[in-house]
Amino acid sequence: MKELRILVAYDASKSAQEALRYCRELMELVADKCDERYTILVLTVEQLPACSLFSSTGVWKTECAKVHKEQLAMHEKVVAELKQSELDPGCVKNKFIVLDERDEPLEDSERKKLIAKAILDEQKKGKYNTLVIGRRGVTRSDAYLFGSVSQQILQGARNCVIWMLCR
Repeated sequence: MKELRILVAYDASKSAQEALRYCRELMELVADKCDERYTILVLTVEQLPACSLFSSTGVWKTECAKVHKEQLAMHEKVVAELKQSELDPGCVKNKFIVLDERDEPLEDSERKKLIAKAILDEQKKGKYNTLVIGRRGVTRSDAYLFGSVSQQILQGARNCVIWMLCR
């Protein structure tokens, strides 16, 4: 059997939490059949707040530093929990990607494109054959106006299976 390589895109949203839980529960059921030939990568792409929500760039940068620490701590927490599950801790990997936008804030739609690109680049580079994402459930009109990471992933993914959990 070929190695099962799963990338779980995690952003601490409710849908991402459910997607990670689903992946963990499913892998706990089938891990023994994989002969420990599986890898689960928990990938978090930092998501900074929109600059337009703040009175100045300085205030925004301060908030970005706070958000970065919170997202990194959440990422480390879920990875530790996954490693303490019934899965082989050696099969659990993690990566935290920081989008470089602190000097030049991005529009929300551009940020979502960059997040999707980062996920797809990691999927391709790491040869992950399964991609697990949660879908927040934005409407089509919102996705069209503001962008959607899951929509970008669906359009850009190649040579992989996508598990999209919708809430």
